[in-house]
Amino acid sequence: MLVISSVYGGAPLSKVEFCCLNLFCLLKYLVLPDVAEDTVSPTRARTMKDYENQITGLKKENFNLKLRIYFLEERMQQKFDGPTEEIYKINIELKVEIESLKRDLQEREKLLIKASKAVESLAQGRDAEMQRVKEEAQKKVQEMEEILTSRINLLEKDLKAAQEDVEKAVAMTEKEKALRIAAEQKLASIMNAPAKDVDMVTGAEKDRLIEQLNLSLKSKEALIQRLEEEKAQSGSYDGNLSAEKIRELTNALRHEKDSEIEAIRMELKNERNSFENKIQSLQEELQERENELAVEKKNGLKRDKTIQGLTVALKAKEKENEELGSEIEDLNASLAKAREATHKAHMQKFKGAADYQALLMEKETLLAELRSENLTKDAENQKLQRRIKRTDQELNDLNLEREKMEKELDEAQLQKSRSDKTINDLRNQLEKLHGEMTEKEQALEHHYNILLSESNQKLQSQELVIKQLTDNVSQKDLLLQVGRLEMKTEYEKLMLALRKEQNIYSTLVKTFKESDSINSLQMELNNIFTLRKQLEEAVLDNRNLQKILEDQIKDIKTRQGL
Repeated sequence: MLVISSVYGGAPLSKVEFCCLNLFCLLKYLVLPDVAEDTVSPTRARTMKDYENQITGLKKENFNLKLRIYFLEERMQQKFDGPTEEIYKINIELKVEIESLKRDLQEREKLLIKASKAVESLAQGRDAEMQRVKEEAQKKVQEMEEILTSRINLLEKDLKAAQEDVEKAVAMTEKEKALRIAAEQKLASIMNAPAKDVDMVTGAEKDRLIEQLNLSLKSKEALIQRLEEEKAQSGSYDGNLSAEKIRELTNALRHEKDSEIEAIRMELKNERNSFENKIQSLQEELQERENELAVEKKNGLKRDKTIQGLTVALKAKEKENEELGSEIEDLNASLAKAREATHKAHMQKFKGAADYQALLMEKETLLAELRSENLTKDAENQKLQRRIKRTDQELNDLNLEREKMEKELDEAQLQKSRSDKTINDLRNQLEKLHGEMTEKEQALEHHYNILLSESNQKLQSQELVIKQLTDNVSQKDLLLQVGRLEMKTEYEKLMLALRKEQNIYSTLVKTFKESDSINSLQMELNNIFTLRKQLEEAVLDNRNLQKILEDQIKDIKTRQGL
């Protein structure tokens, strides 16, 4: 018993109490943080990473200390001799090391699980990013198509409006033509009537004819004014548009389309660069995973070596067990021999009475020797049995450890095969994505080139249509001006002819009233015939002009149809 004076009352302390006191002081020294390490300067604030590192360190220390306390308490509860303390120490340290290795193995498994989850999340994110980029490209293509179709529709609407204006003008000219033909027919019927009928014509009919001509002239003037107003209102596409403005508009439209196509190409180039950067980052991550797998392979080789060492130690322990078993058999054989010797001595003690005393003494000494030898053999046997139990326990522990290591090795190999499979899948996916990206880029470039060529063709056709429309508008303006002048001249001629006819009729009436001279009447009739011929010639000229106008309008329609 180890006696130490107590601090409080001077009472003696046992060896167990002294060990507990030392253990408590040691724990107090280990668990309480160091002031120099844990104090932080007031100018620097701790981050979450510092707190997490401190918490993980404290957890590890707490776990190791708990293990040490547990094994020390287990050791203190047992009875032990002096030489076995080192064995218990080694056993405790080995157990602590095994538990810490188990915890490290669990942490590494967790890290592997996290890495696999991260790889899966990256693959899913890459697929989602690819889908998003495809959808954005499709949306942009659709927007470009909608913009181009809307512009084409606007140009087609403008073309239809211009065609409707031309058709209205043609309809109005046809109406005027019909009115003019009706007036000419009436005038011809009047001119072709005989002298009797001419004498029957009254001033009221002439006034009515003059009113009809005035009405037709007013309607033509209204038509001309309305056409001029429509031409003034449609300033962007009609008379106000000059050739230079049309060229400027076409150049601006072409420049805008070129800028839009260039912007789309730049966006495609940027997207391609971003995809290449992502693929490069994924390849770097894949390289990191391969490096980690190489490290895991090295660790697996180390584990294989440790398993081989454990198997060698297990075989050595089995050999020791066999040797101990042979020693036990030898001891049992010697014990059987001793029993046979005692039995023979008991049998021979009855042979002679003379030798009884000497034999008895010899037998007693032999029995004492045998007893002492038996006791020593029993003690050795007990020691050997204890040793055998201990070796059996160690063998069981080694077998369990070997099974655990084999399981861990199998799991590591499975994880390795899975990781190899995931790496191959990722490589295949990267190659597939790269091929799809190149195909999509080629298809998009081809599609944009087709759209560009189609838009250029449509633009050229629209430019031709605009040019034709401007030419047609200018031709219509010229034709309208010429028709207006011709109609004015014809109207003036008709008015002059009518006035002359009125004067002739008035002179005829006066001559009929005043005198009956035939010569004057003949002269007046001759004047009437000359005026009629002039009217017929004017009508023929008017018809020729109408035919020319109709031919020009037909040519315009055929050009627009083409």
